[in-house]
Amino acid sequence: MHKKYYLFSFLVLIVLISIGCREVTAEMSEPIVFEPTPATSEKLSEGARPVIEVKIVGNSSAGEEWFTSQGCNACHSTGNDKLVGPGQLGIYERAATRSEYSSPEDYIESSIRYPAEYIVEGYTNLMPTTWEDAEKQEIADIIEYLKTLK
Repeated sequence: MHKKYYLFSFLVLIVLISIGCREVTAEMSEPIVFEPTPATSEKLSEGARPVIEVKIVGNSSAGEEWFTSQGCNACHSTGNDKLVGPGQLGIYERAATRSEYSSPEDYIESSIRYPAEYIVEGYTNLMPTTWEDAEKQEIADIIEYLKTLK
């Protein structure tokens, strides 16, 4: 009886090994093809770089501090008073009327960086050109502060 049991066990083992060792073939899946979106497949002219526009947000508190620390208040009042230069009260609204510029911000920035570019009637250009290389953030801050002077 033991011989039959061993023989049966041996046959079962052979069958299990042969089933486990056989090659299983599965269907191949389709390869993944990368197709870029139209935005990433745009071609630029040789040597050109994509334009990235960054919007800098001004901080009026920092602008007020800059107005004082840079000595702007020595020549410009924050009211209508004429000191050496024009008062800054309502400057943002007045800047919007300067048709030579694309925006009030553009006019104010140009007036700070290049003070001789546009001289307000009745004044002489005595403003220093110290701020031609001012940081964009500093200019945005001062503009934001000047907007508060209404």
